[in-house]
Amino acid sequence: MILMRRPVKRDKDRKIEDITQAFIQLVTAKGYESVSIRQIAKRVNVSVGLIYHYFPGGKPAIATAIYRESFHKTIIPYTIVNKPEDIEKVCRMHLDNHREHLALYKVFDQVLLTDQESWRGIKADRNDMFRQYARDNGVPAARIEAWLLACSTVDALIHRHLTMERLCDSETEFIRLIRVVYTSIIGGM
Repeated sequence: MILMRRPVKRDKDRKIEDITQAFIQLVTAKGYESVSIRQIAKRVNVSVGLIYHYFPGGKPAIATAIYRESFHKTIIPYTIVNKPEDIEKVCRMHLDNHREHLALYKVFDQVLLTDQESWRGIKADRNDMFRQYARDNGVPAARIEAWLLACSTVDALIHRHLTMERLCDSETEFIRLIRVVYTSIIGGM
């Protein structure tokens, strides 16, 4: 009899992805407060214990993991922008990512509105990741806090533009607005 080894890492990654996707779907459909770990486990066909194994903090830990992934796609690119013309490219990428994952950002809204403690943890984790990444990549200490403020402000503007009210008539005009806000906070380039 030949035993076949399962690719453990791939299976783990797939399960984590399935759990986070189920979390997003359920929160989008039912609201953050109404979703339980048991519902997520049932949707993914895994045990509640497995979810707590991967996400010991439960729902807040799942939300934090999702936010962390999003952070690397939207915030980190701002730290490597050195030329004014590159800012618009990064802003467009940020806007496109936000638009593509709008359901995810609405989940973050629900966490913010219903679980302030978890939201503060997510925000602190984001700020720590940003500061560490910036330090590791030689960003001058004096610019780190300005970058953090600029990125948070841009993220808020993008979210408002996509979910509440259009802030500009055209996307090109909106990207220019983001660039102006970003460079004003950073202090020019």
